[in-house]
Amino acid sequence: MTIAIIMIGPWFAVAGLAAVGLVVWMHLYQRVASRRMPVSSLRLVPETPRVARSRRRIRRWPLFLLRALGVLLLGAAFARPGLPGGGQAPVGGRETVVFVLDRSGSMAMRSAEGASAWEEARKQVQSRLAGLHPESRVRLFCFPPAAVGGDWSSPAAMRKLVVGLTPSLADGRPFDALREAAEALARFRSDMPESLEVVGDLQRQGWEEIDTLTLPEELRVHVSQTGAPEAANRSLSLQVRGSDQLRRGVVEVVGGTTPLIVIDRVGEGGEVAEREIPLPDKVAEREIPLPDKVVELPYRAAANGWVRREVAFRQATDGLAEDDRLFDAFLVTPEIPVYLLEPHPERDAFLQTTFFLHQALRPTAGDAAADSRFLPRVVSVKDAADALHALAGREAVVVVPPLATWPTELPAAVEAFLRQGGGVVFFAGPDLQPPAYAAAWRDLLPALPGETLPVELSLALPPIGETHPIWGGFSEDLRQALRKVPLKKRFALAVAEGAEVTARYADEVPLVVRRQVGSGRVVFVNTSPDRAWGDWPADGAQFVPTMHMLMSAVLTSTSQALRNSPGAGIVGVPFDVRVDQASAGVPLRTGDRALRADEQGWVRGLSFDHPGLFDILTENGRVVRPVAVNFPPDESRREFFRPAILQRQIEARRRVAGADGDAPRINLASESGWWRWILAALAVVWLVEPWLAFRPARDLGSKGLAS
Repeated sequence: MTIAIIMIGPWFAVAGLAAVGLVVWMHLYQRVASRRMPVSSLRLVPETPRVARSRRRIRRWPLFLLRALGVLLLGAAFARPGLPGGGQAPVGGRETVVFVLDRSGSMAMRSAEGASAWEEARKQVQSRLAGLHPESRVRLFCFPPAAVGGDWSSPAAMRKLVVGLTPSLADGRPFDALREAAEALARFRSDMPESLEVVGDLQRQGWEEIDTLTLPEELRVHVSQTGAPEAANRSLSLQVRGSDQLRRGVVEVVGGTTPLIVIDRVGEGGEVAEREIPLPDKVAEREIPLPDKVVELPYRAAANGWVRREVAFRQATDGLAEDDRLFDAFLVTPEIPVYLLEPHPERDAFLQTTFFLHQALRPTAGDAAADSRFLPRVVSVKDAADALHALAGREAVVVVPPLATWPTELPAAVEAFLRQGGGVVFFAGPDLQPPAYAAAWRDLLPALPGETLPVELSLALPPIGETHPIWGGFSEDLRQALRKVPLKKRFALAVAEGAEVTARYADEVPLVVRRQVGSGRVVFVNTSPDRAWGDWPADGAQFVPTMHMLMSAVLTSTSQALRNSPGAGIVGVPFDVRVDQASAGVPLRTGDRALRADEQGWVRGLSFDHPGLFDILTENGRVVRPVAVNFPPDESRREFFRPAILQRQIEARRRVAGADGDAPRINLASESGWWRWILAALAVVWLVEPWLAFRPARDLGSKGLAS
């Protein structure tokens, strides 16, 4: 049976063989020691005869062989011989192992037997570490990240670190951990076999960039799934339908039909209070017997103040209880009067110019009408001036439709209302005569109308992004649908100095222009409020929320700014909330954490490590505002990789041998510890060689003294 021996550094062995020649030369090249001595001129000392030197030979064979052996051992130690392996290390063989461990919130899911996916994953990693050679090198990367040291360590040390780990709801993606693991392997140039082991429940979220990964070519990959992927999971997640629109808290229910319990706490201290709510019992706690996939809860109450909302299943029986409850926090404000100036009050209601505006601001009848925060009232144009005097100093909105005629005192009354802090919304339309309108309303209008233009493009509006000041809070589907909004005509507009265009048509003609006048705000909408210039008002899904946003856009109160700021975030994901601008620069806190609001009243970068309701307080304990933090919705989704599929995807990211110009590594099964024995033998040689080299010299010296 032939056993092939390979060496990691074969050139060291060649250098050792070459160095034996140096030892041979040292033993053969022994010159006769001579020196010059002065003598007398009598020449009594006979001259040494010149004789031919004989051929040199090695006289001290034991010393020569010992020195040659030392040189060979030194070269062999650096060459580190071993046995070739097939990529699998035998029991006790040293390895380089990198673990990518999932510690996200979904790992808390428990199986029917009661064990969680996290407990299974931790046991599996512990078992693997226990089977490694003590001198193996291991490293652990977690998602979300964990404090497990930043360098390679021994299996024993890593086992101690793994014991203290727990699942986390912080933000973290599996691909980020995998990329860091690949970079660590690339930097750690080891002669040991390398392994990458991924352990977790293998949810699909977070692996989107895996195609950009590059792994070492000889890396062994193993993917292991823990938990019970086939188990169904119920969950609740919160979606708020946009900003400034008809506000509704939308609860998305996944799995099961068990009743939902909704608890609203109203007031600064969060005490439970009875409120006007669209339910028969009219109490703060209610049960929804059979929730649909989406449950809409109104964001309104008769009381004025902060509402802390908690929604939960009546019975939490699934394996992941953390997502069976959600939280929300929002500000409830009194209804805001909206005066709709009607030029044709004598007509039937559905034929009036302001009919669609009234329906949009109060879209439903009965108890459900309380969903709207606006209280519209149709006011005849001829009575409008007197009605506006009653609104002096109140938070309210006046809507001016396209007017052919108006009382002479009306523009002055609208201006007085506006400068006292009110909000005014102007609409265009066929009845509006630009020259007369510009003359009467010039000091108020943010844009002066010109000639009438048709809308000839198939897509009336340009692409609408998530940051759009009006429609940014809409869903992607609704923003796409808005581009096809059926608008037929508009005016060419000359934007006034200091005014801001917040929306445009696809051909850049302004659609919505806003301007500050005194303490109030005015908006001009370059389309009609009825169907005269298009059928948009008949499309409730688009028209209704847009009208709510336009009304909100002219409000300037602090409560409006607070109501529109986000009141809920996700665990581990930083988010911003707005507080009363009077609290800007004032020291704030939540729990033991110190906070401070900027000049605009924003508290930036809030982050929490568990779900719940939290209050932002002043130093003396006054509640500034509550915030809600929820379980990450992605962690509740039961979409998984099959281990074999994910393993193949990761293995496909390995480099082709030699593709990056690096010399391919030797994949040893084991070095067998030979190099340690070689070093031990070399140490013995170094101890014996001086004794053997100087022994003859000592013997000769002793003989000379005796004679």
